[in-house]
Amino acid sequence: MKFTRCGRILICLALVYDKLGRHVDAEAMFMKARAELGASPLYQYAEIYTQWGNTAKAFEWLDAAVRAQDSGLNWLKRDPLLDPLRTHPRFQAIERELKFPK
Repeated sequence: MKFTRCGRILICLALVYDKLGRHVDAEAMFMKARAELGASPLYQYAEIYTQWGNTAKAFEWLDAAVRAQDSGLNWLKRDPLLDPLRTHPRFQAIERELKFPK
């Protein structure tokens, strides 16, 4: 499925609404994004859950992204949205598995 402009906007709104303290609206935008995009943006779903503070769900989506070889993983080493996960051993294992250059 194509990652549409509207889908990107919904993902952004899911992040922004949560930061504004409007988590119900954030969840609604996330559900709309899921309905429109399906499982295509696995990596972006991990970003959302990371920013929402749901580490377990973030790693579920990151693991799925690794299995699917999601192109978003190219951003893993420098994506500030994933900063809260960087010190976690599971995150470090994913980095090793992806064999990024040093």
